[in-house]
Amino acid sequence: MRIIVSGSSGMIGRELITALAYDGHQIIQLVRRTANPDAKVLEFSWDPEHGAFDSRLLGNIDAAIHLGGAPIANGRWSPERKLLIRESRVRSTRLLSKALANLQSPPKVFIVASAVGFYGERGEEPLTEDSPHGEGFLADTAVRWEAAADAAREAGIRVVHARFGLIISRKGGLLARIRLPFQTALGGKLGTGRQWWPWISLPDVIKGLVYLIGNEDISGPVNFTAPTPVRNEELTKLMAKTLSRPAWFNIPAAIIRLIFGEMGEETMLSSQRVFPEKLSASGFKWAFESIEDVLHQELIASRSDRWGRTSRG
Repeated sequence: MRIIVSGSSGMIGRELITALAYDGHQIIQLVRRTANPDAKVLEFSWDPEHGAFDSRLLGNIDAAIHLGGAPIANGRWSPERKLLIRESRVRSTRLLSKALANLQSPPKVFIVASAVGFYGERGEEPLTEDSPHGEGFLADTAVRWEAAADAAREAGIRVVHARFGLIISRKGGLLARIRLPFQTALGGKLGTGRQWWPWISLPDVIKGLVYLIGNEDISGPVNFTAPTPVRNEELTKLMAKTLSRPAWFNIPAAIIRLIFGEMGEETMLSSQRVFPEKLSASGFKWAFESIEDVLHQELIASRSDRWGRTSRG
């Protein structure tokens, strides 16, 4: 297949392109700089911020995967930062959606990254793809983000919204941020620790995206989470156990709100008990259903030396 991938320089994008190329697909990376004609993977320039994208030069496309968007958890949310987070997702999705819809031969599937932030703070409520959106900045952003793909949907393209949970990988995301505090015995639960954290391993993210390209029966929102969400306090205990370190440095919710503001409230203290109903019903098989197993794999089985190089242990 001939597949477009945006956001290819991120953690998911790099792994996805490797997997797709290994399977023999031709990949076109959408890049925001000048395309490198000598790159190992074919590159195509676009500028979503200014709406610049001449899709007529792409030729026939079988599938498109859009993973772009400014980082969410890089410090407090100023009004300018919130605007960047939202518009980097909405504008790029809308531009790509319209471009694909206007192709003479549109792709069969358009997979767009989204997030479980769609559900907002929901406490103990079990959440599936049929659950309504919640309240808050992330929920509002996700609603607009998913609606930005309407042009592709209206053109008859099968659109999938991959609502990612917390991705557990030593290569980035949550684990990369909290590993050092736990290794130095400064790890601990956040707030009460009772909030549900929906998680998924990076291998299952890649496996799931590849799975959705070929599964024509699945469309709309798809929860990209393991079927076993955990509470923050459980993840804390398992991190400490895996690293053989104490986890006594608990951070009260008031301190998180003081330091991180709205960002801390929505990303650290919010509870989302999300289940991947569509993937489960379709027969998808996870590589990791146990958070303990994936923590062992990412923290112990693949060790990094003091210089950051990875060696198999």
